[in-house]
Amino acid sequence: MKSYFIANGAVMLHILENGVISENTPSLLIINGLWESAERAIPLLSEIPGHVVTFSFRGRGLSSTPKSNYNLENHLSDIEAVISYCGLKNYCVLGFSRGAVYAIGWSLSNQKDMCGLILVDQAPIHRSVGKEALDFWSKLVYLQVPILNYMRLEALQGLENDADEVDFSERLSKLRIPVALFVGRNAVAKIPSDISEETLKIYKESIPELNVIEFQYSGHMIPDEEQQKYIEEVGLFLQKLI
Repeated sequence: MKSYFIANGAVMLHILENGVISENTPSLLIINGLWESAERAIPLLSEIPGHVVTFSFRGRGLSSTPKSNYNLENHLSDIEAVISYCGLKNYCVLGFSRGAVYAIGWSLSNQKDMCGLILVDQAPIHRSVGKEALDFWSKLVYLQVPILNYMRLEALQGLENDADEVDFSERLSKLRIPVALFVGRNAVAKIPSDISEETLKIYKESIPELNVIEFQYSGHMIPDEEQQKYIEEVGLFLQKLI
């Protein structure tokens, strides 16, 4: 597994990459959640065969932390920098949590080079980050680790200042690539699923060929709560794209 840095303008992005590009199998680009660093995706990088890439967005993990520029377009520019540097073609994008919204935003404008999209437990809305959300995230401890160990407070504040709400619901029908939606179904999970029945209906009606995969023992945190099934389902979806 390779670990290195690339520049997106003045921002340095940390990348983890495993395997090499192949004409026979699609690459997988993993886009992590709001606070997650690239290292959170190591289980997928380690077990998914073929070429797999992930990275830490600005302000997360080992990537640098600008004082501003944390809106949707800035995050999409981080994705563009990674894809361009890695030379990804015929690739599938996996987005978890808020990363799924970035994945949707990217996919709607870049389907020509993509072969698939996996969305993990997230409504198709890029939400703003208000003061209440900032307080919540800055104090959150997940699996005994403070979120601020993964994401700098300056980045959370940047999201509060810059992140505007963008609803992609009415544009989902423009997706012309295979799409899988992973949904947590454990109603008593500590962190509940972000997919309500209304949201699931929007996805199904907008993407007729949508492949919905349910995780009965997970809430929102599918990659942790059912890690082995998560890895297996990602692998199965990639196999269908060959």
